[in-house]
Amino acid sequence: MDAESVVFVGDGREPIAARLLFQPDTIVSVTNAAADVRYVEGDDYYVDRHAARIIRVPGSRMPWTTREAVASADGQLTHGRTVAVTYSHASGQWRGFVPANAGTELPRTTRRLQQREPLTICVTGDSISEGYDASAFHALPPFQPPFAALAASALQQSTSADVRLHNFGTAGWTTRDALSDTERITAVNPDLVVVAFGMNDASYAEADEYGGNVSRLVAAVRADVAHAEFILVAPMLPTPECDWVVHARFAQYRDVLAQMSGEGVALADVTTLWTDLLARKDPHDLSGNGWNHPNDFGHRIYAQTILAVMGCPPRRGGSGSNA
Repeated sequence: MDAESVVFVGDGREPIAARLLFQPDTIVSVTNAAADVRYVEGDDYYVDRHAARIIRVPGSRMPWTTREAVASADGQLTHGRTVAVTYSHASGQWRGFVPANAGTELPRTTRRLQQREPLTICVTGDSISEGYDASAFHALPPFQPPFAALAASALQQSTSADVRLHNFGTAGWTTRDALSDTERITAVNPDLVVVAFGMNDASYAEADEYGGNVSRLVAAVRADVAHAEFILVAPMLPTPECDWVVHARFAQYRDVLAQMSGEGVALADVTTLWTDLLARKDPHDLSGNGWNHPNDFGHRIYAQTILAVMGCPPRRGGSGSNA
């Protein structure tokens, strides 16, 4: 497990515990999110391996926050209060959703990668797609790129194909906005279009409107670029503090996107994976702004889901390294 993010949320009493995804064997490192401060076991924390918890001890240098501060953070960047834990663990502990290889639904993309032919990827989406709140987006260490760049880099590393990324993600956009942006997408003659909306749509759009917009977007791009294939991304879940969206819509959006899957269209189901992660993690462990953006760890979840759908597991230690 590489740099799993945790946030210590307490009520003023110490010690404060945070949950890890797996029961750790060996702790490799515990650092701040920037990876330039290394914490010491015993002085700053101890680990309850059986309960898969890391515990912040009184007087620790590790950051922490209160539930009240989390609730009133007003969407501010959480990078400064995040801790990154790298550790080894036994296999077989994950019982949740595992994204499946959908390469058969993307035959042209798969063939081009296998034959090391150039692959042009276009991303259309919202602020998450644009890169909020990956550390590189804010020019903060450790400068991890957002999910689109992570996935493109991992594809190029693993296949040696020339992967060309055009990211048109725009903060605040919804599927309705994307319908007016198809000319910019088709102008780059994409082989693969990653469609990643939902967070902003969930403030107003029922599932049929959301799905209808995505369907029209796919049809409009195909009208000009018949060979284009698509990955439809069902998004992460917001934190409970993000109260201007209808939380029930995210599962509905996922189901609508799943119904579109088929020849030339694959689903990257971040929604289901995120749901299962939250069975083990506090939602703020994964959040980059306490509301509706992923942090570095969350962006890796996005990238790895897309890569798994494409049948391309990321290499350990590379820019798309395993979460």
